[in-house]
Amino acid sequence: MNHNKVIINLQAIASNYKLLQDWAGNEVRLMAVIKSDAYGHGMLEVAKAVAQMGCQQFAVFDTSEGLLLRDNGFDQPTLILKGLDIQDMNQAIDQNLISVLYRKDMAQYLSNAALNQGKQAKVQIKVDTGMNRLGIFPNDLDAFMQAIQQMPGLQLNGFISHFSVADQPDNAYTHRQMKLFQEAIAPYAHLTNHIANSAGIINRKGLDYPIARAGIAIYGSSPDPQWISTDQLEPGMTFQSEVIYVKTVATGETISYGRTFQTKKPSRVATIPVGYADGYNRQLSNKAFVLIHGQRVPVIGRVCMNLTMVDVTEIENVGCGDPVILMGKQGNDCITADELASYADTISYEIMCCLGIRNKRVYRTCRGEPHSRQAKANSL
Repeated sequence: MNHNKVIINLQAIASNYKLLQDWAGNEVRLMAVIKSDAYGHGMLEVAKAVAQMGCQQFAVFDTSEGLLLRDNGFDQPTLILKGLDIQDMNQAIDQNLISVLYRKDMAQYLSNAALNQGKQAKVQIKVDTGMNRLGIFPNDLDAFMQAIQQMPGLQLNGFISHFSVADQPDNAYTHRQMKLFQEAIAPYAHLTNHIANSAGIINRKGLDYPIARAGIAIYGSSPDPQWISTDQLEPGMTFQSEVIYVKTVATGETISYGRTFQTKKPSRVATIPVGYADGYNRQLSNKAFVLIHGQRVPVIGRVCMNLTMVDVTEIENVGCGDPVILMGKQGNDCITADELASYADTISYEIMCCLGIRNKRVYRTCRGEPHSRQAKANSL
């Protein structure tokens, strides 16, 4: 029996998408970033939910994700953020996927593959304005474009860049990135260009272009949890388990591996069948809280591979089978992905991906009907 489940609220995700579209304005259309199985929320289900809200384009990481969308009837323009590998090019061209491009050798391979099919491959050029991850430096763009224009199998669809610190309002580096991008692509300003991410949409940075990429905010988490303006976003994921054992532990006893927690009084300890194998980060040991009977109780001792202990001394009548919320709302309290991320010294993106991909997902659809799908890390 699997006691753990991740509950995905597709209505919340759809509402977040609409809110972000409102913030972006009528002149900008959102591209929903649904890579990595939609940050653990389920790519196909999220794609359907946002498409119902008017989303007309998607961004995924690699070709396999794009092909999965096509296999399930999604024909919207879909951007492959990593770019194409040689072995994927023929399928990607056949399925009209758009490739991010930043290497001349891959551009030539792609052009040749497209010509062999009697087609042109749609591409968007990645410009590195300061992320220093993927992309062509602005000073090298002219030479790159001269080479691209000699490849008849390519159809230039637009330019793309990515903010490094858009989650820091009015950061000078963001303004520098916007200026570099604008100057670099000036001869191609009529194309489908984009640089804004979730933080850019919220802070109104990079919205001078027809597209903005909405990622983490679709799922109800803010790029910066301190932003009051994002309180309207609704978390799309709840992680739920249940109590499987309760015992009273004497004063001075230690809990779990390493003996990192010692009871100061006789304590009621509840055990939950959740651990780091389920995506519940080991760094949450002795820091995080869970909700039982609508009340917060602390995680005590180290999180194990499959089990976590919590102190329920202050709550009456806790017993086996009682629901436990590790992330989400119960009663009047809520534990967010941002809160868990703060304890684990990470970001909400990682919390969602780890929980969502490793556990059974149950969906609350836009019409309220629940259905479930077992998440598999290799499903994409």
